[in-house]
Amino acid sequence: MDNKSYINSSGKKVLEYISDTTIVLDMHFILTRGKTLSVNMPYLKLEKKIAGNDIVAVRLLDFEDMDGIISLYVQELKSKKTYYLSANMDYDGEMWFWTLADFETLTGNVPYNDDQTS
Repeated sequence: MDNKSYINSSGKKVLEYISDTTIVLDMHFILTRGKTLSVNMPYLKLEKKIAGNDIVAVRLLDFEDMDGIISLYVQELKSKKTYYLSANMDYDGEMWFWTLADFETLTGNVPYNDDQTS
């Protein structure tokens, strides 16, 4: 694990380590507040299938980046099945096979932040 920021071949910073357990992954298929992913937090995973989509609740167990590939180790909350979701951080296209989202982003129900001004 490199434990540092990653700037892709287009010059865009797509990965930033906030701590050992939190990253910002600025890719179009990460639908979380601030593009932030944290270990032990629950997310909804939508995966494109040949016939339809599969939606399942997962928990992020770990993450690692190596040679421009980000790997997210997740566990399905219901079945307890574990696996990796991987993506090439140099990919700049719009196609995706999976996405992770948090409930607040999906519902537009972002909690009030005291630092916001009207």
